[in-house]
Amino acid sequence: MDSYKLSLDRLTITNTQPKYAEGICRTVRRAFQVDLDEDCDECMKPHHIYAQIERFPEGQFVAVYIDDNGEEIVVGMSATMRTSRPPSEKAIDWMSAIGDLGIKNHEPEGDWLYGVEMAVRPMYHRNGIGTQLYKRRFHLVKDLNLRGWYAVGMLMGYETYADQMDVVTYGEKVIAGDLYDPTVSMQVNRGFRAEYVVTDYLDEPPAGNAGVLIVWDNPEYEDK
Repeated sequence: MDSYKLSLDRLTITNTQPKYAEGICRTVRRAFQVDLDEDCDECMKPHHIYAQIERFPEGQFVAVYIDDNGEEIVVGMSATMRTSRPPSEKAIDWMSAIGDLGIKNHEPEGDWLYGVEMAVRPMYHRNGIGTQLYKRRFHLVKDLNLRGWYAVGMLMGYETYADQMDVVTYGEKVIAGDLYDPTVSMQVNRGFRAEYVVTDYLDEPPAGNAGVLIVWDNPEYEDK
């Protein structure tokens, strides 16, 4: 799908508000190519967004675009939580990490930011939306004086190589820089450190259900 060029003066990155919940849910589905009426247990629903806002309002972000008719369109989103579980511990699967889609496992005093979800509508790619969402979260880590931020980046380029190698081999080649992955390599280019392949992280067949643990250490962190 061709990307649509946005007028960036009409694009705003802000903390998520309840009024954007429906748009966020549609954005996530479109980003991951799930039909709007398809059953999807791992797709966020409005009540999940409300719970995220209630538990950690400053950690939820939305990209909103004002169209020619003055209507607000959600074109991107990111959800995070705080955790005291450091990235040095063995990675666990996505749902075990977050507790539920409403981030039940959020720890208000946790000293690490955990990346729960991020999505940009495909037709609005290449407008810098993802870059701005990443910047807001980097600033959040510094503002809250957290140790850093980590997540598991899904190996979304694996399906191209699935008939040539297993997903662990593919992921290790991505970590080594021998192969480019559209998700993990991009995250490394943004300053994350790629640690190791995490298998059976999330039901995402194009990625072989696997990702790479990525870590960003806050250079401004001050021990309390």
